[in-house]
Parts: sequence; C-alpha cells; structure tokens
Amino acid sequence: MTDLMPRTIHILRRYMRDPEACVDGATTLSALEIDRLDLPMVVLDNEDAFDIQLGYDEDIEDCVTVADLVANLGARREAKLAEHRIRASAPRVKRTWLSTDAVERR
Repeated sequence: MTDLMPRTIHILRRYMRDPEACVDGATTLSALEIDRLDLPMVVLDNEDAFDIQLGYDEDIEDCVTVADLVANLGARREAKLAEHRIRASAPRVKRTWLSTDAVERR
C-alpha cells in the first residue's frame, strides 16, 4: 500500500496545469488545477494502474485532498483483494464438462 501515494501523484501530474508544482497528501485536489474534462481520464488511469473499479460520483467527488483519494484507492484495492481471497478459499464444485440444469435433474 506504500506505493499508492507516489503512483497516484504521478498520475495526477499528467493532468495538472503545472506538473512541477509541489504535491503531497495534504494538497487539495482543487489546488492541482486539473481541468474538469480530464477527471474521467484521471479515474480511468487510476483504475488501470491499481486494477480496481471506481465510481466517479461516489468515489472521487467526496475526496478533498490527495490523501483522501489515496485512502479511497487503498480501500477499493483492499476490498478487491479480500473478495479475491474469499473466492479462492471457496470450495469448487466439480461438474462434468457439459454441466447444465437439465443434466443435473436426471
């Protein structure tokens, strides 16, 4: 999870008006001066970088600072990993290669 902050800042810098500006966790997202039309691209880049699904309305609009965004990304990433662990630990049902409801009812 320690790689989230630098990677997120790297993504944000691509869309900032002044990519050389100092950015840390306390920096507000509005201070980055990212064009509102670029926000969907920021979301997509973060989804690709961290292999997660984000909802713009509920995930991004509630974030005020870069640290808020990183915390949200971390929570999504942890939720996905937990879901994967649950699926991996579930017993697998062995079926024939042609398994359908009709065949199972016989």
